[in-house]
Amino acid sequence: MKNLPVAVVTGANGFVGSHLVELLLREGYRVKCIIRKTSNLRWIKDLPVEFHDCGLTDIDALKAVFEDANYIFHIAGVVAAKKPELFYKGNVETTRNVLEAAKGNPNIRKIVMTSSLAASRPTVKGTPVTEDMPSAPVSTYGRSKVEQEQLAKTYMSNLPITLIRPPVVYGPRDTEVLLLFKTIQKRLMAMVGFTEKYLSLVYVDDLVNGMLLAATADNAAGETYFLGSAQAEYAYSELSLKIANLLGVKPFKIRLPHGLVYVVGGISQFFGQFGKKPPTLSYEKAREMTRDSWSCSSEKAMREFGYAPAMPLEQGLKQTIEWYKKEKWL
Repeated sequence: MKNLPVAVVTGANGFVGSHLVELLLREGYRVKCIIRKTSNLRWIKDLPVEFHDCGLTDIDALKAVFEDANYIFHIAGVVAAKKPELFYKGNVETTRNVLEAAKGNPNIRKIVMTSSLAASRPTVKGTPVTEDMPSAPVSTYGRSKVEQEQLAKTYMSNLPITLIRPPVVYGPRDTEVLLLFKTIQKRLMAMVGFTEKYLSLVYVDDLVNGMLLAATADNAAGETYFLGSAQAEYAYSELSLKIANLLGVKPFKIRLPHGLVYVVGGISQFFGQFGKKPPTLSYEKAREMTRDSWSCSSEKAMREFGYAPAMPLEQGLKQTIEWYKKEKWL
């Protein structure tokens, strides 16, 4: 065990993190998982990993975990919050703690930090965003991710950091895109606005494979990469119809005016303040949903370190549906 490369994963118990942990174990890494005392470990509890329930607020505790680390994968973050400041606390301040704890550690070969496509900008059909385009986020979440990236860049002269911006991630264990599957299973296909919307997707296995490639590529240090599918963008209607066909249903299509999406998002955000969890749909989420396209090009990652997303959309959707049904989520 002492001769194995050591990888530390934050957010290891989550959707993407748990798949990354499994990949690292298959590839012969010794894996340390940073969790909280309240974390649900259902996907990783039986894996041969080390658990450290120090969370991301104690820099000294993080330093101890990082002491023999060769790679750090910082995935943990906040994607939904009741108050704007919670996005910055969960995405920026925790990142500062991770980087402060890693600073000066001679054993670290690479830190791979997960940002988001939301940190870039919406675009239009046929012009997927690339890494050299300036950021223009439309939500507090996106702005917090931009600030996270800017913070990371201030450490790049002392630490080998690679920034990863995934688009929408789908696959087994995901709970976000699950809502789309459930809606279509109920024979309802809700289309936002009166023109087609476009998006980029990535299957979770392709994403984590790309993250590991980025970690082991020397030329990826100091760089930012989108990790999407081989096809840069999909029409939302195409995606929905593929899901409907795989579920064996004929959904009824309805068009939701942008104004209605904003109203529902605002109401949901207001009442969400009184619940235990932040609402899935909020006024800010409506800002993202009403844009024409959220698509990205992965050509830079393909060119510079051999990123090769291999999962065809239909096969990925099929495997996701099969897993959902097996777990009785659908």
